[in-house]
Amino acid sequence: MHDIARIIVLDPVLVFEILRTAPLAGTDHGAPLVDIVANRLVRIDTGLLQAWSLRHMIQQPQRRITARAHRHHALHSLFVAELAINLAREMGYPHPDQAAAAGLMHDIGLLWLIEYGDEYPKVLADAIDERGLSAVEWERYGLDHAELSAELATRCGFPPGIADAIALHQAEADAVAGAHPLVRIIAAAEELACYRGSQSAASLEGASHLTKIDGSLLVSLLADTTRGMQDKVRGLDIVVEPTMLTLPWSAAAGADAERDAIDSGIARTALNAFSRSAFIDSATARQGFDVATRLLLGLDAPVLFVKSPDDDALVGATDIAHPGLEQIRISTRDEHSVLAEAFRKDAESRYLNGQRPPGRCAADWQLARWLNSDGLLCVPWRNSHEAGVAVFPCPNTEKPGSDIEPALRRSVTDAATARISERRSDEQMRIDLEDSIARRYVDHARRVAHEVSNPLTVIKTYLGMIDERVEDATLKEQLSLLSDELDRVGSLVRKASDFTSITPSGPAHSGVAEILHDLRALYGEALFSRKGISFELRTSPNLPAAAIPPDALKQIFLNLFKNAAEAIPDGGKLTVSAVAGINANGSPCMEIRVVDNGPGLAPERVETLFTAGARNSDKPGGGVGLPLVRELVGAVDGTILCRSQPGSGTVFQIYLPLAATH
Repeated sequence: MHDIARIIVLDPVLVFEILRTAPLAGTDHGAPLVDIVANRLVRIDTGLLQAWSLRHMIQQPQRRITARAHRHHALHSLFVAELAINLAREMGYPHPDQAAAAGLMHDIGLLWLIEYGDEYPKVLADAIDERGLSAVEWERYGLDHAELSAELATRCGFPPGIADAIALHQAEADAVAGAHPLVRIIAAAEELACYRGSQSAASLEGASHLTKIDGSLLVSLLADTTRGMQDKVRGLDIVVEPTMLTLPWSAAAGADAERDAIDSGIARTALNAFSRSAFIDSATARQGFDVATRLLLGLDAPVLFVKSPDDDALVGATDIAHPGLEQIRISTRDEHSVLAEAFRKDAESRYLNGQRPPGRCAADWQLARWLNSDGLLCVPWRNSHEAGVAVFPCPNTEKPGSDIEPALRRSVTDAATARISERRSDEQMRIDLEDSIARRYVDHARRVAHEVSNPLTVIKTYLGMIDERVEDATLKEQLSLLSDELDRVGSLVRKASDFTSITPSGPAHSGVAEILHDLRALYGEALFSRKGISFELRTSPNLPAAAIPPDALKQIFLNLFKNAAEAIPDGGKLTVSAVAGINANGSPCMEIRVVDNGPGLAPERVETLFTAGARNSDKPGGGVGLPLVRELVGAVDGTILCRSQPGSGTVFQIYLPLAATH
């Protein structure tokens, strides 16, 4: 891409088109122009670059400037850019790349006026020198080519300093002698270019006055720059005539034999083929369409209207740049709407705003205002998924071209919208599939919940019967706790089938000591005592309540206890402690520690311990518990930490906010 960029920066028009697609940002300022251009080329599809290149080989839209005249202006601009960068270095200016950019773009307004200005070729032919040309331009057009060049450079994102230097490049030396150094550099570069063609002592004196460099040194710099410039273009087989580096206004702008160099039928076929190949990835088709619009069609980015599948209406497609567009609906039978006409006739049409709004169709008028234009260019499109109209801003005064231009617009629009529609269709298919899967999952979860509730009810019934027959108080207490746990399991299953929050309902506060004692009584034997693991509990009976529902706290402890029981070897120890009076993040909290003397965890496993989806267990369904614990703790603005080392056991620290007291 840098090789391509090095060729593009030889032509101000190519640079302008590239930078109009993506204007300079703050990070670009100060970078070499070739790097800036290369950075943008990387983002443009190769097929689109090929089509853009071919379009420039064929001709410019209005056909008022010949290839030779264009080359003349491009070489003059490049020559001024080379002089500017060498002057900047000689003067010690800290940003020579800015001087090169300003020199390259300083006459792009001249090219624009040749292409679009009324009777401008005659104005140009009658000009004696550039300052005389500027005076006539101000009188006829209300601005001169230097001012227009500065405006076009601003649209590319060039900073004000560069725009000012471009706007003043043809000013008298005395007028800009005290201006910013960049202004003086570009004005001096133009004077030196003029001196090369005219050998005018006034031009050399003006350049010396602006740069404070002796005239003999400037002549030497001019000679070196000329040789370097000729070497640069010779390698590209570009024909350079003597005047092409010096007099930008002397090139004939009329027709010549170069117009018919490429057959228009071949050009149309090639452009259509290249434009179709430019939209391969449906994910980037919309962005590619915007770039192609500027590079190939010379228009601003369009908005899309899509035929509604439900009725005969064109509906605006969602567009970030134009919020609310999707609320505009235009009947395809509307006899007054240009958009509807383009769709019905399957042919390009134009909306031209009249003197008195809104004309015969308020929707067309409003859309033009939204696009900041007094005119619209409507191009219909159809593909196997959808049909609609692409609407381009096209001011009343702008002529969108003839011959191959309408066919190219249709080709580019069809190619881009086909990919955009394909992506929309794929997205809708994905949504429909996800909805189908979600419905099946909901039905499945409800069936599971229904089937689970039956055995839970039977088990609770038998526990009640056993409770009636035993006399042991400790066993009765354990049976009661077991019945409560069955109720909690049933509640979790019902909530899963209703897709409500995973956080269990109930009181918003918990007695931590009571819950720990109940869990030890219920699970101590099953999880720890059978393996000879000691379970030590250190709590105070007067601990304040924690701001977390009891069912959520039980889930947290059970997950941690189960993991500990699996990790601690026979004869090991688990210690659980809870203390209040801790200040965490500026709030009073309770700290709960779960400490085991098991084998510990590797550092890489500790890093992913609480990460959803990480495989922290090889067992079916494993790896879910700890992420769930973190989610439950985080739901009440608590914090959980883990510290572990291989061979040194594992410590979980949980900080829970205290319940508010009244």
